[in-house]
Amino acid sequence: MKKILLMLLIGICFTGLIFTSQADAATYKDVPTSHRFFDDITYLLEKGVVGSNSSYGVNKQITREEAAVMISKALGLNGKQTNTPFKDVPSSSPWSGYINSAVKAGVISGYPDGSYKPKAVVDRGQMAIFLARAFKLSTESSKTFKDISPSMASYSYIKRIVHANITVGNLDGTYKPYDVVTKGQLSAFLARAMVMKETGNKAAKVHFINVGQGDSILIQSGNGKNMLIDGGTKAQGDKVVSFLKAKGVTKLDIVVATHPDADHIGGLINVLNNFPVAKFVDSGKTHTTDTYLEMLKLIDSKNIPFEVPTNGKKVNFDSVMDIQVLNVDSKASDNNDASIVLKAKYGKISFLLTGDADTAIENAIMSKFDVKSTYLKAGHHGSNTSSSANFINAVRPAGTVLSYGKDNSYGHPHDEVVTRLNNIKSKIYSTAVSGDITVTTDGNSHSVSAKPWIVNSTPAPTKPTPSPTPKPPVTGTTGDLDIISKDLKAEIVTIKNMGKKDIAMEGWKLVSVQGNQTFIFPKFTLKAGALVKVTSGPNAISGSNTLKWTTANIWLNSGDAAKLYDSKGALIHEVK
Repeated sequence: MKKILLMLLIGICFTGLIFTSQADAATYKDVPTSHRFFDDITYLLEKGVVGSNSSYGVNKQITREEAAVMISKALGLNGKQTNTPFKDVPSSSPWSGYINSAVKAGVISGYPDGSYKPKAVVDRGQMAIFLARAFKLSTESSKTFKDISPSMASYSYIKRIVHANITVGNLDGTYKPYDVVTKGQLSAFLARAMVMKETGNKAAKVHFINVGQGDSILIQSGNGKNMLIDGGTKAQGDKVVSFLKAKGVTKLDIVVATHPDADHIGGLINVLNNFPVAKFVDSGKTHTTDTYLEMLKLIDSKNIPFEVPTNGKKVNFDSVMDIQVLNVDSKASDNNDASIVLKAKYGKISFLLTGDADTAIENAIMSKFDVKSTYLKAGHHGSNTSSSANFINAVRPAGTVLSYGKDNSYGHPHDEVVTRLNNIKSKIYSTAVSGDITVTTDGNSHSVSAKPWIVNSTPAPTKPTPSPTPKPPVTGTTGDLDIISKDLKAEIVTIKNMGKKDIAMEGWKLVSVQGNQTFIFPKFTLKAGALVKVTSGPNAISGSNTLKWTTANIWLNSGDAAKLYDSKGALIHEVK
């Protein structure tokens, strides 16, 4: 343990992870993040198949020379200008090398008159021929279309790309083989074929383990590699170990502790005692809790390689799964700000895993990285300290996972976050409602084991319902309350009712200003002249006039202002 502590204290950032540079996100003005081909085009840009321009030409009809260039780049063929056998493709043509390579590879053929017709447009039948040849597809689908027949040159090729799930045809049972192909359409078909070749149609799984009020995520790559990100609290350690064993895990290639809060690292102690771990990745944020020190001692005693990543770098986990670090800060004043934020990508399907990163961190990573993702693990268990409207709109996840405990004292997930997700029509999945949640993907398609969590949805009544009798306003929504003491080390804040009336405190908020963390009071009445203590940290307890916030350390020992708000949001008292 001394070895690891020394490394952390002197601020060494390890470079043992193998990194590669980040590809730019697609920024074409005609391909917004909401565009149906955005993920396909972004994938092609990352792979160097298309270039970065102000406009993509997504609806432009694709020509034979453009198709040859894109397919040749996808296959890694030589594009150097050269002589060709075609009278209409001179060596001076910038695309002569790609056309020549595509023809030599048997992807595209010329015409009997010795021409290539580079400016001729491509139809859907020809596209099927090109792709089936390029990716050596031989198995035909049994599916039939009412507008194709065996006498057509493209017939067998169409059935091959259908079998490979590159296309499914149209809803009316047609394929429309003579419809002209746009650049956007070819991009989608080509990206699907490339992903299929890259992943081999192997399924990768991302499991969001139900650990109550905490986080734990298992990534299983298509090649059988395993990465565990966080482990919930200590009390959830057995659950995490059992889950891993049930999923066939015998070894963990990488374990990540996003930050040192107990609801993220506690369960890792049991994991470390039950599985060999090839590499441990930590935020580098030092902490003084017994749980954190116990974890470090285990890592040290087992000689597990211990590394602190760098912002923007990529983790060498699996050759077919790209994982990039979007945030890590060992010098952050708050544990949550130190959170390792990861973006994992398998083919075209991506996962943004945000730990407890708050809105400030979200803003920082939005300014540096492409955050658009298929799935989002919402920050800080659905707290309104994370998942800002701007961030949600930038990520635009098809699905969002909220990892939190049922009936937790924080009120997670907060209504604002749920509303923002509903506004962009993201499907919401809840570990508190559904338990363990698994996303399965082959890099092109994806599915979720759980049903979306439907919120704010009440079936329409079968007959008119009389208006409810108005309830009297809750008494005690404001009052004369003071924060009379704040023990930052012991993590105890004491509040006194200075008035002569009892105060109903349900919905009141106690805020740690430095950490931007909020405790929402449960149903509780503070008698006139009485005290209530709000406790946090490893020694947090609950009892008569003592409320337990969390076992995580909340208050910054070097100085942290506390603010008390009533249920209407009015500031009642502040202690700096």
